[in-house]
Amino acid sequence: MEKVFKEINTINCPDAYFLDRYKKRIKILIEKTINRKSKKFVYEPTILGDNSKENIEKLTIAHSIRQKQMKEGEIAQIILGNFIGWQNLKVGHSSGLDCKKIDNSIVMELKNKYNTCNSDSLKMVLEKLSKYKKENPETRCILGIVNPKNKAKILDEKIFYKGLEIEKIQGRKLFSLIFTYNGKDYSQEIIDFTTSIIYKDKI
Repeated sequence: MEKVFKEINTINCPDAYFLDRYKKRIKILIEKTINRKSKKFVYEPTILGDNSKENIEKLTIAHSIRQKQMKEGEIAQIILGNFIGWQNLKVGHSSGLDCKKIDNSIVMELKNKYNTCNSDSLKMVLEKLSKYKKENPETRCILGIVNPKNKAKILDEKIFYKGLEIEKIQGRKLFSLIFTYNGKDYSQEIIDFTTSIIYKDKI
């Protein structure tokens, strides 16, 4: 599977062909992620806490929602990092980053939501990106936020860290950056396809 997709990235194939192959690939990866067993909720009563049956049920539901949200972040990396011309770096890559263009023109750290990074974790992200930028001056180093703050007006900005330019790109602008191929933006089509897999039982 991996070998076949790498071949697609290196040839000038018709749009319909590459898109069909891409969808088949991510469908397998998304379903594998969705079907993976989530961590079971274990309630630990506390002396001053609400240990009622009703509250435990609420906490169980909240835990289930958090687990699904975590999988959303994984799925975002799957669909972004496996698009034509891109590489999903996964855990263990020497850069510590999430995905990059095969031609090394862009490298990216992905966060599922705007408030994922506190000051300490943001510093760690900027350290990784600035290190890569220093070693690869021509590469665009991007902090990508999948879900920006509601009604955020600025979806792309430049951050200068240790004298190096890091870009922060969010939401639709992030998706357009990655999912535009041969001058056409496939963002909405890919979003619709992805959500149809995630929520197929509800359709």
